[in-house]
Amino acid sequence: MLKNYLKTALRFIRHNKVFASINMLGLSIALAASFIILLYVINELSYDHCHKNRKEVYRVVNYYKDFKKTMAGTPYILAKAIREEFPQIESSVRARYMRGLRLKAKDNTFTVPDAMATDSQIFDIFSLKLISGGGNANILDDRNSIVLSKDLSAKIFPGEDPVGKEIMAYINNSDVIMVVKGVFENLPVNSTFRASCLVNSKWTIDPINKSFNVTNTESSWDKDFWTTWIKLSKGTSPTNLEKQFRAFEKKNISEDPHNEYSLQNLSDVYLHSEDVMNSGIGGNINNVRLFSAIALLIVLVAAINYIILSTAVSSDRGKEIGIRKTFGAHNNNIRKQLLSESIILAALVLPVALILMRLSLSYAGKLFETKLSIINSNIPIYISVYVVVTILIGTISGIYTSAYLSRLKVMAILKNATHTGKRKQYFRSALIVIQLVIFCSFVSGTLIIRSQYKYVLKKDMGYYTNDILIIDLGSDFKGYTAYINTIKASPNIIMAAGVMDGLPMEGSMSSMYSHFQDKEKKVEVEGLAVDYNFIKTMGIEILQGREFSQDFGSDLTGSCMLNEKAVKNLGITDPIGKKLGNATIIGVVKDFNLHSLHRNIPPMSIHMTDKYIMQVVVHYKPGTIDNVLPFLEKEWKKEVPDRPFHFETIENTIIDLYSSEKNLSTIVSIFAFFTLIIAASGLFGLILFVARSRTKEIGIKKVFGSSGKSIVISFLKNNFILVLTAGVISIPVTLYFMNKWLSNFAFKVSINGWIFLAGFVIAAVVVLLTVFVQSFKASRINPVKALRYE
Repeated sequence: MLKNYLKTALRFIRHNKVFASINMLGLSIALAASFIILLYVINELSYDHCHKNRKEVYRVVNYYKDFKKTMAGTPYILAKAIREEFPQIESSVRARYMRGLRLKAKDNTFTVPDAMATDSQIFDIFSLKLISGGGNANILDDRNSIVLSKDLSAKIFPGEDPVGKEIMAYINNSDVIMVVKGVFENLPVNSTFRASCLVNSKWTIDPINKSFNVTNTESSWDKDFWTTWIKLSKGTSPTNLEKQFRAFEKKNISEDPHNEYSLQNLSDVYLHSEDVMNSGIGGNINNVRLFSAIALLIVLVAAINYIILSTAVSSDRGKEIGIRKTFGAHNNNIRKQLLSESIILAALVLPVALILMRLSLSYAGKLFETKLSIINSNIPIYISVYVVVTILIGTISGIYTSAYLSRLKVMAILKNATHTGKRKQYFRSALIVIQLVIFCSFVSGTLIIRSQYKYVLKKDMGYYTNDILIIDLGSDFKGYTAYINTIKASPNIIMAAGVMDGLPMEGSMSSMYSHFQDKEKKVEVEGLAVDYNFIKTMGIEILQGREFSQDFGSDLTGSCMLNEKAVKNLGITDPIGKKLGNATIIGVVKDFNLHSLHRNIPPMSIHMTDKYIMQVVVHYKPGTIDNVLPFLEKEWKKEVPDRPFHFETIENTIIDLYSSEKNLSTIVSIFAFFTLIIAASGLFGLILFVARSRTKEIGIKKVFGSSGKSIVISFLKNNFILVLTAGVISIPVTLYFMNKWLSNFAFKVSINGWIFLAGFVIAAVVVLLTVFVQSFKASRINPVKALRYE
């Protein structure tokens, strides 16, 4: 039976080449576009599926009651204490990245940006496969142990087995001899736990001790700088375990702890950590939903195209169906045949769609801000989903047409009544309107996203956003002051200063202070740690008092500056000279955007530091960057010849901050273009078939004196009404979704009416031009030939 359906479908395609070509064009574009999106969606949803124990693996997260914020950071001691307290926890480890780790072998130095300090049980929790070395039970217990990934091992020891060999490591500002204890298989790209090498967790203790001038970090409960991973016994309820944490917190932290621990399953870490600060690698579940919806709309447009054209050529199929019914064919048989034709047509374009998808992957990856790679473990999922989507689009496309045509009566067919009546015409018009609503919404949405993108790039942030270089120092850069003093001597450099995390700041650090008028009220104030001259370098306006100065010895440890919002929220009158905690307020700055424009300007305190300077900001004279950069790099090499020179301009930093918005506008505009191509091609075919079916009507009109112009106008008028209807309907649809999207920004543009007009005009031009071409040909037909047309 399938063979007969295939033969019938191929014969129909051969005899209806225009219909088949237009539908195959629309289906191939729709499938290729949806396949690209589905590749992204599948890859995002499959994160951490590479870890076989993921259902039992949890991250311990830390909720700060005072700040009402959840952080990924936990104390070093937690991993051991929680495992000893709760027998249902099989394994637990702490993990923290070792920034600045460098490995030396045979006169070559290798910087390892993702070295992880952790414990031996990490191999029990995550699916880390040892391909060389002994058992993993105690592999990291020795302080000088190191385990390399397969790729890193091949770089450092090409063609050799490194197990048992010594390697020099630059760690915590000193050279240490490490012993390679094993090599593990490279972690898959869809793993949130990523590392090129593993070292003992104790290497992370000394840096924290030095930073806070303490000696008890290993046993302290208030230094939350590690991620704690645990593996539960099968059948353990994480909810019940969380309830037991309350007593555990009182026992170990205090009778009234200011934080609460809870569990987050490994499967939720990547896509559901938007409310977890400092979470690390993460995706965006909203993007997954958005792009899935776009894929669905593209498929819907292609399916509508098929239905529109199928109903348009129904008169040609009528005779075939009438003959088959005369010879005894049942409605069910005809319905199956017609449905199989649409599925077979979709299946025929599947290879074309896959080729188009493969050719577009590299460009699409840039737009999605991720590498759209084909993950081997996901191949069965890709195949299953792609086949299902192909069958689905074929089924959706053919289900209405098969049901409609199979119900036709033989007498109605013989009377040539299959295309008369307004019901079918209204149905086709409604489908065209749906296509155009989708297109107009895409266009208007693109213009709104682009307007917001331009707005955030041009908005006054309250500091210099031009002619600023940001130099990355890395950790423990002892000579940054000498470096700043040297580069300030250049005539092309206006000012330079150090900062912990430059503007716009991506991280966050907050403190709670009592309100100056109502002592029971607590106010959250964000912090910015800077060095001398930072305010001047960035052009931040001082409204009262002064900035930090070396002329005042107390500024380094005992002074702070506030922004306007902090003064207001804390209820301070005449702030200069007042105390905020242990610091004296020496100045008030004008409010500026500490973070991106997604977030409001927070109450802010600016403090001095000389321990945590991670960046140097350089304000240079306009037009001198070509001279400034070689000078900065030359002086850098004098100070730290073994460290790479990394810099970024503030312009590029801000552009990168909003790259997702830029790429989203491009993605939506591309899919708007695809929608327009599919809709326009379908409309082209529809007008072709409608003009053919109205050949006699056009001939009679011309005999009775109608001009070609009036015939063309009648076609244009009907379709203009459809475009106008779609344009009006698209306005509330677009407003609903774009207002939800704009709610992600604290500072946003207003939506102007010209945006909707632009979408309408583009749709009108394309539709009316398509209609004009076909209607103009139809209007020029010879009346004599038209009256003879069968």
